[in-house]
Amino acid sequence: MNLFERFSRVVKSYANALISSVEDPEKILEQIVIEMNSDLTKMLQATAQVLASQKLLENKYKASKQSSDDWYKRAQLALAKGDEDLAPEALKRRKSFFVGSFSCSPVFFFTKCA
Repeated sequence: MNLFERFSRVVKSYANALISSVEDPEKILEQIVIEMNSDLTKMLQATAQVLASQKLLENKYKASKQSSDDWYKRAQLALAKGDEDLAPEALKRRKSFFVGSFSCSPVFFFTKCA
């Protein structure tokens, strides 16, 4: 056992010496900088995608909310004019837009707060 351990230690020392003689710290640092620049580019692209998705979600929320408000005003106008058949239809349409704006609003507000 002792002989095998000594032989293993000698082989490891020669392997480490060979690696150390081939290793160039300047080249290693250059490679690390290249890898970090690549990672930075990927992170910037991911950030741009997230910001674009956030903007699309914000626009969708605003459009749904605006449509919901418009249909609510139409329902009020129909009731003011005495058209009780048109008001429920306007409220049904408002509900579909209201639910749409409500479904994306938690995500929208979460991304704004973060």
